[in-house]
Formats: sequence, C-alpha cells, structure tokens
Amino acid sequence: MEPTTIPAGADVQASLPTVHVSLSRVGVTNVEKVIRVGPRGAEQLYYAKLDCFVDLGPKQKGAHMSRFEEVVNDVIGEVIVNRTAFKAEQLAQLIAEQVRERQDALRAEVTIAARYPEYKPAPVSGIRTQEIYTLYGSAVASERGTRRLVGVAAQGMTACPCAQ
Repeated sequence: MEPTTIPAGADVQASLPTVHVSLSRVGVTNVEKVIRVGPRGAEQLYYAKLDCFVDLGPKQKGAHMSRFEEVVNDVIGEVIVNRTAFKAEQLAQLIAEQVRERQDALRAEVTIAARYPEYKPAPVSGIRTQEIYTLYGSAVASERGTRRLVGVAAQGMTACPCAQ
C-alpha cells in the first residue's frame, strides 16, 4: 500500500471520505477553563471542565478539532464580557448549538462540570468555612432543537466527626 500524501493547506475534514460511514461522538474531553462571572468587584471564579462531541454524517471525513476550542473560547468570552449570570446548562446550550453549526454536524453534545467555592459561617461558632460545589450543565443540539440538563453536587456533613 502506498502512503497517502496530503497537499499543504488541504482541508481533509471537508473532503469526501472514500467510505461513507457516519461518525458518532467525535470530539474533545477534559477541556479546562477558568470562568470569571459577575459584576466587577464581586466576580465569582468557576473552574470548569468541558466535554464536546459531534455526530457527523456519512459525507464528512472528520471534525475540525480546533473549532471546538474556538467555540468554547468565543462563548465563554461572551459570558465574561456581558457579565451575565452563569448558568451551566445555558453555557452548554450555546456551545452545543455553535459547535453543531460550525462543524456542520448532525448533533452536538456538551457537558460542563464547574466547581466553585461558597463561604458560609459555621452554625454555632460563626467561623467562616468554605464548601466546594460542582455545577453540572449538559446540552444536546440537533436539527429538532436543543435539550438541556442541570444539576449540582455538594458535600456535606450532618454530625461532627468527634461525636461518632
């Protein structure tokens, strides 16, 4: 078998594949971003991990991997500039819809896990404590529309460990 040479500047992903087969869940995982949201002086930092996938039709050879990063950066940039309220599921929806459009994909799926601290006083002593929460947002965009999911994870303790 002879090696295939690809001309410089060729858009391999946009060319027709030799075998027409659909590809599912093509994408990137564990994209890490720090997102700063809120009014100036009262910003909240979120450490976010994102997974982005697309399903491609049989006439597509592959996905443009750099477009995932471009869309994530563009959407996060909009959230930061507009200082809008951060909702993980809305951010996932915006990214999924734009990724689907830019990749010309049949379907796009985005999952976000955003960790952030909350500071609260202890019930009896009033000492300021820090609790870490994880906000989950997920969206799937297709030609029929977009569906979203939202969730949160928190760790808690109901009794002092010394009382056990």
